[in-house]
Amino acid sequence: MNARVPAPNGKPVPRILSRRRTGSLPFLLASAVLCLLFAACSTPREYPRTEAGVQQLLQDFADDYISDTRSVGIVAGVILPDETELAAVSGRADVLDPEKKLTPDTIFPIGSLTKNMVFAMVQELERQGLDIDVKLKDLDGLDLPSEYDAVTVRDLLLHQSGLPRESYTLSSLWPVIAAEIWDGNVYEDYVTREGLLETLANSECRSAVSNPRSRYSNLGYGLLGLALESLTGETVPALMERTVIKPWGLRDTSFGAPEGKEDRIVGTHSGDIPFFWFRGRHVRSHDLGEGLRTAGGVWSSAADQMRCLRKYREGFLAMDRETPFSGPMGETEVHYNYYLVESPAGHRCLIRYGMTFGVASFFGIDLDTHTAILILRNNCDWPDGVGMDLLERLEKLIPDADSWPAGS
Repeated sequence: MNARVPAPNGKPVPRILSRRRTGSLPFLLASAVLCLLFAACSTPREYPRTEAGVQQLLQDFADDYISDTRSVGIVAGVILPDETELAAVSGRADVLDPEKKLTPDTIFPIGSLTKNMVFAMVQELERQGLDIDVKLKDLDGLDLPSEYDAVTVRDLLLHQSGLPRESYTLSSLWPVIAAEIWDGNVYEDYVTREGLLETLANSECRSAVSNPRSRYSNLGYGLLGLALESLTGETVPALMERTVIKPWGLRDTSFGAPEGKEDRIVGTHSGDIPFFWFRGRHVRSHDLGEGLRTAGGVWSSAADQMRCLRKYREGFLAMDRETPFSGPMGETEVHYNYYLVESPAGHRCLIRYGMTFGVASFFGIDLDTHTAILILRNNCDWPDGVGMDLLERLEKLIPDADSWPAGS
């Protein structure tokens, strides 16, 4: 789940030293020392082109993020072109429990990274023979307005139904206001099956599907979950368990917070959102219920999500070899749940990010260097700027796919 607002660049804020003119020798000497220190702090860090160098870069990135943004905690991972996997952790797991450790096995709500898992689940179901070109009007239990008659399950999967991200009507403003002020649930209107179907029947959504186009939609992915359950006769959690969680060896992944693992569940905190809250304050994580669980309801660890990232990376690199990703770059075209964007060095990167109140997540796959990254944070901060910052740092060390390992 995520909201689109212009993101900060995620780069460290430089420290500024003020100076005044004087003719005294001691002051001139002191000024010279300060200038040298300032230059040392401002000079970009150099890292050896080795695994140890990448590990240090990753740790510095995580530490910089905590110190520069005053955030609570971050876990960052990278998969290098030669399949090497590295991770770094900085900060705390929970402001309410100082004894709880933040590790790659800490369990986070992952927001819209859920959609990547749902996409993989549907791909596997299709390989097993499921017809995803069936129209929604032919599915039992949805009872949607006639404007949805031409919409298929595949349209929902590829964000091509025309549905908006969320519903932006006057009645939908109240949950947003309540979330900002009283720690309410911004998705309150959609968390139940009945609430989602009622929202989908409003004039805004009916008009949207009457003019289908490519458009990223949380509502569409919520409806996708209901459609899959009608089509298969199984619940979404059961489908995910047998097609992705068990085959991929995921140990700490489930819809909703897992039971019996409270000692590893992350605390969720305010950050850039909610707007009117102090940074780092504990906020409740949002329950997305049946209505939106396929849009952002999975909880998982960084260790599990790195396993997922390895699978996604493998698939996208194979697709890119066959038909290279190209075309308009930016956050207007959805490519298999990812956006195709250009990095600072001009690389083609597929990114997917997510946020709900209390957390933010980011996946990035550099198609040109074959490097992939994961970032999970327990503050609700804009997710794309910090992800692009890490990709930028890595591409300075790994300029192309053939340059790693060093000396090859």
